[in-house]
Amino acid sequence: MNLEEIEKLPDRMPSETLALIFQNVLIEFALENIDKREFLLILSQLTDRQVMTYEVLENETRKQVDKILCNLWNTDSYEDVDIILSIVVNLGLENCFVKIKESIKQNEKIDGMILNEILETIDEVGVNISNPYHNLERYK
Repeated sequence: MNLEEIEKLPDRMPSETLALIFQNVLIEFALENIDKREFLLILSQLTDRQVMTYEVLENETRKQVDKILCNLWNTDSYEDVDIILSIVVNLGLENCFVKIKESIKQNEKIDGMILNEILETIDEVGVNISNPYHNLERYK
């Protein structure tokens, strides 16, 4: 699926359907049928839909997305950082979140805007990265 097709999907979808679409996109990226930029934009669109389910993404798919985003993480592009931070936080990707926190300690040459975005995200998330819905649980 390409970005145009993803954008045409309904805002609300069953989580099982979304997991299948995530899997398909992961395969397409692995086969190099979509580039990094489009991949991140597609993941962002799918993440927005996953958030609307109020359920955590299926575990195996979540692990795969986490691993790939760890490999794609860089602090050179504000746009990449912004998109990846959003996906990581909204899907509760623990490994990538750890890598993000480590990257600011290891790289002293991070642009100020990028560093600020990362620090704000870390501060907002706190220790609850694995459950993006922790703030909503008090309303159950």
